[in-house]
Amino acid sequence: MAALIYGAAALLLCAGLMLLGRVAYVAFARFDAEHELTTADNPAVGTALFGFLGGLVVVLAALLATPGAPLDDPTAVAWDLAEILIYGVVSILLLKLSGWINDRLLLHRFENKKELVDDRNVGAGAVLCGSYLASGLVLAGAFSGQVDPALIDPDAGHLAVLGHELLVGLAFYGLGQVALVLYGLLYQAVTPGDLHEHIARDYEVGGVKHGGNMAAGVAFGGNLAAVGVLLYGGAHGDFVSWTENLTTFGLTVGLGFVLLPLWRLFVDHVLMGAAALDKEIFEDRNVNAALLETVAMIGLAAVITLVV
Repeated sequence: MAALIYGAAALLLCAGLMLLGRVAYVAFARFDAEHELTTADNPAVGTALFGFLGGLVVVLAALLATPGAPLDDPTAVAWDLAEILIYGVVSILLLKLSGWINDRLLLHRFENKKELVDDRNVGAGAVLCGSYLASGLVLAGAFSGQVDPALIDPDAGHLAVLGHELLVGLAFYGLGQVALVLYGLLYQAVTPGDLHEHIARDYEVGGVKHGGNMAAGVAFGGNLAAVGVLLYGGAHGDFVSWTENLTTFGLTVGLGFVLLPLWRLFVDHVLMGAAALDKEIFEDRNVNAALLETVAMIGLAAVITLVV
């Protein structure tokens, strides 16, 4: 019975946090997000929201998967649920911060509001989606473990322990954002032409105007999600020491930075068959090619995470 009550309480809490996340996304947007999501049926805004809520789901799943309090201790159970609430609210705020970082550093050459609302550019929404998912993954990794009790004062209360764990999570979140920006620069360096221009360039088919290159945005967003898998693997687990945990984080992410671009060559020359990956994505706007690149990148990132 106690497990059933705890499960119901956790379910209601997570549902409330999902609702809070959606409300926060609409409230903090620099445009009428509610109108775009419903009345305007804007797929670009919907794609970005999918990534935002998906990132939050990943964090909540990681929190629920961590060892919980003894169910026969009502005080410990109440504190366990309170921690989920606190971590969830912090994650919502950090995910919104990730959107701002995306706007200023990853796609700094154009205004996300214009691309999402005026041009209904699903490619721009896909990049935001990828950055949200990646940020959620690094937060899930950082919040999934516990700080070694030897690093904390034995007399420390719940709030002191929570503060220490939040500090670790914020540190890895910051490192994760730096890694995403660096990988974004790397991806743009190996992309033919100007990635910003590829994603933002409008075109017409049969007299109908389309906003941006969806395939280019999906490919870039998929790569960011793949980096997010690496970030999760690097930050996952109990916090033992800054030296050990940062070494694991750096090794996992560094290996991914080397192997992901090489793996993309494999996708281009083997998995794509006779077609050229860059041509299909950046010239022909082939979303199928972008999805193939995405699943290949995420697959490799998952293998690296499991091996390292």
